[in-house]
Amino acid sequence: MTFKAEIRASLGWDWNDGVVDNGRLEYAKSCAQGHDDGQAEAVWHAADQILLEGGATHLDLTALVRSALGGTFDTCLLRVKALLVVHQAGDGKLVLGGAGSAEWSAPFGADGDTLEIPAQSALLLVNRQDGWPVDDANKLLRLSAVGGHVTYSVAIVGTTTADGSGSGA
Repeated sequence: MTFKAEIRASLGWDWNDGVVDNGRLEYAKSCAQGHDDGQAEAVWHAADQILLEGGATHLDLTALVRSALGGTFDTCLLRVKALLVVHQAGDGKLVLGGAGSAEWSAPFGADGDTLEIPAQSALLLVNRQDGWPVDDANKLLRLSAVGGHVTYSVAIVGTTTADGSGSGA
């Protein structure tokens, strides 16, 4: 098995008010296969997920299941290196965090903290070097729809092997 992750974000602008200000801020890093700093070894993703207003789902980062290549794969993340959530459609806000028990809140600050992703917007969180830890006490990522329904896609890149235990997923 080989694995490589590419993490990219870009913001460009062209502003002309008599004086021209145009430019671009870019972030582009790759993660080679592994479980050390700057490396990753697994990805989990789901496309076109729908939450009705008031609905919620909890992603258990230690038990992510997906179908691919004619089979079913379980992914147990130990560290999250990147999280991309795209709120594709709908009139509500997509709220991340606030799972309550076993809440994974590492990138948000503290248990109970949340982030709102407005309609037709995206959120990319990256901790490429260390990653954010996941364990049995900190494993649930809650996604909820507030103020209307939402359609979203999500991708999570991370490690599945503890440091010093070899490589592989």
